[in-house]
Amino acid sequence: MQYATTSDGVRVAYMSLGDGPAIVFASNIFGDLSAYLGGWPAVKEGTDRAVNLGWRVILYDVRGMGYSDRHVDDVELAGRVLDVEAVVGALNLERFALAGVDIGAATAVAYAVGNLAKISRLVLLSPWSSGAKYLALPALRAAYAAQDVSSSDPQLFANMLGSVATSFRDAELVRMLTEGHLKATSPEGLVAYNMANGRIDITQLLPRVTVPTLVIHEPAFPFGSFELCQEVAAAISGAEFLIVSEHSIAGRTHEQTLTGIDRFLRGAPAPARSPHTNATASGGTASLPNGLTAREVQILQKVAEGSTNKEIASEFGLAVSTVERHLVNLYNKIGARGRADAIAFAFRHHL
Repeated sequence: MQYATTSDGVRVAYMSLGDGPAIVFASNIFGDLSAYLGGWPAVKEGTDRAVNLGWRVILYDVRGMGYSDRHVDDVELAGRVLDVEAVVGALNLERFALAGVDIGAATAVAYAVGNLAKISRLVLLSPWSSGAKYLALPALRAAYAAQDVSSSDPQLFANMLGSVATSFRDAELVRMLTEGHLKATSPEGLVAYNMANGRIDITQLLPRVTVPTLVIHEPAFPFGSFELCQEVAAAISGAEFLIVSEHSIAGRTHEQTLTGIDRFLRGAPAPARSPHTNATASGGTASLPNGLTAREVQILQKVAEGSTNKEIASEFGLAVSTVERHLVNLYNKIGARGRADAIAFAFRHHL
């Protein structure tokens, strides 16, 4: 572990692991370095795998968290960008890939926009553009509902956060996350950090990202949102959108995520669109997935574009009730519970 000092005097703990092309991870909440050293599976497994694949991975703890300075007045997004600048400067990195998970993704975007010449590629996992929208997610509202008890019983509050973060499926991982949370920050520090998160809005920055970008949505991550990821991917010109298997396990790195990141960073092309998943130009079918008809595929494509039932009906000259009937049929065929599942299916099958 080493320390870099930011331009506003904050000491930031960082570590460089492995050799090869550099990937800097903009720190998520509680600190990526602390998470790695504490053995958090999603960070530990992902980092070690990347190192084994020949990458040099740089992790650090965001200001106010972990091994970095804890008592910091400025934990706003602009200050977090200074953390990245300090670590990059300490390592004399001239050009590198930049990644960020969840809250760290907002930091990565803000840094990238101001330093486009330094960034070779940008990877955003479970990103969002508005902190207010992010904190309104049901899982986060549930996790922070008991924040008032954090000062009197931090152990209980940390345990609740860890339970929600793992979807209540892994007692050992909950124990590990709880322990890490308690070591990484104080109740007061977490409140200040989350208040700053609520003020983040990178909506105007996203169109200014001009480097190759990969946006990843992992359905198993309870603090993620397909819609918020989609907003980010749609706002960055040419961004690639990867949706990993919905059968991945919360709190653990998914193989598809690691493979996708490695492929993208090496500049390999995205998997080709399959001719078996597209409607023909004449309106016929070419072995469409899950037994969908050409009309159902057309409607699904419009749903994926964000069109309402009324807009779809108008475009195809159908009654709204007919569109609704098609949607019920295609939902049943693909096992979708609603629009979000249907859109995810459309992206996975390149429709």
